[in-house]
This record gives sequence, C-alpha cells and structure tokens, in this order.
Amino acid sequence: MKTEDESNERPRKYRVNGITFYYRNGKLCAMPSTREKTKKPPTEKQIESREALEIATDCAINFFRTNGILCIAWDAYAKLFRKNRLDIFKMINYPVLDAKLLGVDYFPDFFFCKGKLVPPRETRVNREDLLLFPTWEHPDREYGLSNPDDLLMMGYFYESRPDIPLLVMTDVTRGERFAQIQLPDLGYPSTETLHLYLFFCSPDWTTFSDSRYVKA
Repeated sequence: MKTEDESNERPRKYRVNGITFYYRNGKLCAMPSTREKTKKPPTEKQIESREALEIATDCAINFFRTNGILCIAWDAYAKLFRKNRLDIFKMINYPVLDAKLLGVDYFPDFFFCKGKLVPPRETRVNREDLLLFPTWEHPDREYGLSNPDDLLMMGYFYESRPDIPLLVMTDVTRGERFAQIQLPDLGYPSTETLHLYLFFCSPDWTTFSDSRYVKA
C-alpha cells in the first residue's frame, strides 16, 4: 500500500525565486532558472573587420553624394543582383577602399560605374593642364548595347585626394570618338596627376556601361 506522501503527485520541475527545482533518480536537484551568458571580447581581427566595413560604408555614402546620376547608375546595376546600391558598390570596390586614406588606394581597380552597355574601347587621353582630350573606339554592335547616341561621362580623382570623387557630364556621344573636356579649377596644381574613369550612359539616363580607367 502506498503512503500518503508517495501517492501525492509531485511536479517534475518547478521554479521558485529564480531557482529551478527538479527530480532526478528520485532526488531533488536545483539549478539557476537563467544562465548568464558570458560575452567574449572581440578579437583584433574582428575589430579590424568591423572598422573596415564601416569605412567602406562611409566611402560609399560619400561617393553617392558626388552626383545623383551615380545613384541612378548603381541602382540600375544593383537590381541585377537584387541588392541596394551601397551593398553592390562595397562588394565591387571593397578591395581598393583604404581605412587610413578614407578613399581609394589603388585607382586602376576602382569602378566609378558598372553597367551592361559596351564600355569605351581603346581609350586614350591627352592632357594640357586642366584641358583633356579623350579618344575611344566605337565598335559596331547591335542589340542596343553600343548606341552611337550614348553620352560620355567622366569621373575622376586628384592624386592627393583619393577621398574626393568628382564627375563631369558631357553632351558628347559615343559615335564622335573624341571629346574636349575642360575641368574646373578647384585649387589643385594644374599638373597634378589625375585618375580618370570614362563611361557611357544611354540618352534616357537608364542604362550605363562599366567605367574604363586612364591615368593622366
């Protein structure tokens, strides 16, 4: 015959004042109801990675303040990957964005623009102080990827300011194969090295090409 204590059903687990009581092998045991999670300090590599991502974001935001047309261009490219323009810009240009410079540390690998139009071919630039004379080839191509009416655009950096992107919009067309561009005098030495990025956009400003780098 069962005793009164044995016949009373006991809960298998219950909590009192933050302590969880439970039975194991007929023995009453206790443990804290909540376990404090120990926070490990970030490693040096984790800190560097976070800082680098923050710098890349700052560089991207600064870049898109240059001109609204760059927002349109990168938005169009980002849609191809179902991303936003900040994320796709960082994905493409992250390897050449430097935290110390807060800008570009290797100009040839930087992309001022990305797109599906045919980019400038065989691009060359002659220079007389702040007057530039770019030339390019116009391939015969159908399917609307190399329209002779595409408009020429040019992004650029001064050697001493890799953190300040600049942009010139022109009414010169792809089919002309030649342009004369007078840069504004921003107070830099007229002979300072320029890092140029030529690219095309469609006449309706909806489609763009990759940029092509030229040092002048």
